[in-house]
Amino acid sequence: MLKKTTSWAASALLAFTLGAPLHASEKPFNLDIPEQTIAAGSTGGSWYIISTALFDLYKDHIGGLRYNIVPGGGVANPISVQSKKVGIAMGYTTTLHAAYSGAAPYETPMTDLRAVANLNMTNVLHPFFLAEVPADSLKELGEKQLRLRIDTGTRGTGGELAASRALTAHGAGYGDIRGWGGAVSHSAYSEAMDRMKDGHIDAFVNDDIIRNPTFVDLTLARDVKLLPLSQTTIDELADKYGYSPTIIPAGSYRNQDEDIPTISQHNVVFAHKDTPEELVYAMVKLMFENKARLVEAHPLFRDLDVQKGAQGFPIPLHPGAERYFREVGTLN
Repeated sequence: MLKKTTSWAASALLAFTLGAPLHASEKPFNLDIPEQTIAAGSTGGSWYIISTALFDLYKDHIGGLRYNIVPGGGVANPISVQSKKVGIAMGYTTTLHAAYSGAAPYETPMTDLRAVANLNMTNVLHPFFLAEVPADSLKELGEKQLRLRIDTGTRGTGGELAASRALTAHGAGYGDIRGWGGAVSHSAYSEAMDRMKDGHIDAFVNDDIIRNPTFVDLTLARDVKLLPLSQTTIDELADKYGYSPTIIPAGSYRNQDEDIPTISQHNVVFAHKDTPEELVYAMVKLMFENKARLVEAHPLFRDLDVQKGAQGFPIPLHPGAERYFREVGTLN
């Protein structure tokens, strides 16, 4: 029997009719493997949506697959995979590079991590502030030393780390904010959005895909604004940590009349080196050969591209993924 944990938001977003499922004997892959645990992201975030869509696809095509999707985060997931608490996870190229090499925020190299697929999706840092906050950029937060209540998302997530780095680079680190009489909290997406709608926090700074439904809902329910990062800070974060300079285009959200300069990081799927090769091969093959179904589940899969699926990794490819990409000619 399949065991699966999903958020109500992901379930609502992913509801669609696909016809009767195949019996195990009719599925293209039949595997004798242990139950798999998959680390996604915070409830309400895109990683839960991505993980749910992918494994809804896999359970219909891989006989013998039993799995459990659990919350996770960009910083925590490499630790969970390295320790074999989970076998498969969502990740960022930035934190995977740090984890594999043992750079901060990690203490030791995590050399058992293996790449599965680059999803060709980026999570973009969104500094949302209530419209009445008297600042028009993150730089002004440090200059004005404003007393604000800021939430940067769940601890141990890549988005929280990106938010902390961006705020610190603008002279508004967690200690600074508290020293000015403000507060810093760490909530899951859905909880933080509710608190901001109710006026219990002044800002939410974290990353996700542009027009994440949770972000769109916030902008429709409350007058908010996005504060830009300075170009100096963008360049510093890119050079030091590997973030990509990015723009949130004008019109992405209600009342957003200007482009917002910010940073982003790439979404990938990765696994432990001991995750079964036949499972990883099936996962990658099904992912790229069923793009239409995934796009139907959520349009964030629209840029999925097999030509880019093996590119940009700071860690070695898993043998199962390497096998597929060699078959289709994207690896020599």
